[in-house]
Amino acid sequence: MVTELKKLETAGTKIELDRGTVIQIYEDVFARRRRRFPNNFFRGATGRERAAVITRYLLEDKLGIRTEDIPRAIHKKLFYENGLTWMLGSCFDWSPYKAIDNAYPDRFHKWQFNVKGMWQGPDRFKLAAEATRWMIEEVEGVPVDEIPQRISATTFGKYNLRGMLSVCFRGSFFRAIENAYPGRFHPWEFRNVPKNFWQGETGLVNARRATRWLCEEVLRVPKERVFQDVTYHLFREHGLGGMLTGCFSGSSIQALHNAYPDLIVPKHPKRKPRKRRTIETVKLTEA
Repeated sequence: MVTELKKLETAGTKIELDRGTVIQIYEDVFARRRRRFPNNFFRGATGRERAAVITRYLLEDKLGIRTEDIPRAIHKKLFYENGLTWMLGSCFDWSPYKAIDNAYPDRFHKWQFNVKGMWQGPDRFKLAAEATRWMIEEVEGVPVDEIPQRISATTFGKYNLRGMLSVCFRGSFFRAIENAYPGRFHPWEFRNVPKNFWQGETGLVNARRATRWLCEEVLRVPKERVFQDVTYHLFREHGLGGMLTGCFSGSSIQALHNAYPDLIVPKHPKRKPRKRRTIETVKLTEA
């Protein structure tokens, strides 16, 4: 038993000494006591392990960067300024993200480091969907049902994903969400619809879809009752006030006629009276 403990202690000491030696060699190179790293120092699997030791030492011990702050703090210049130009080039093809992923496996994502060209490859839409879901569900903690009320283009900018929107989705955050949650939402459910969404003939088609969604899916009003039951105020309450203004000069009757052209528009459609609190009802409620 004692022999086994000694073996374990010796093994542990050897690992620690190896790490200490790696760090000492790095410090000697950084302080110019050594002209360069030894030949093959960063070669193969062992070389990548040494690179991981040095990367963690640089960030955590030498620079005091918290792990959660690494994506905001890392750039090529940081490696250059700290004597690791050769390591970055020979091991990681000049990619700071690859160096970090080697030191902290599976801790970070590509999009947190804005890796060059990542939104232009064949898997860009799959990667964009992962980034969008990560931003919404993991970081922001927004339930899927609340996405239209709580997510906007500003949210993407907060996590440096505007480049993704620009390259993959022509600047449309709704297209990015549709890519991540296909068929889950309609553009008009969000605070801002895509540019020109309510313009021209296409705008009228979009307005027809939105009006039918309001009447049939949200309000569940029988088709023959839409002119009586679906009011201007209901359009506004469900985020379609901009549609009325953009397509129909603010007229809910025109919007309904656009959606249901086969129905006869009543000359004076009887609306459901809106409940108003009178002085008497207020007194009764307070009593």
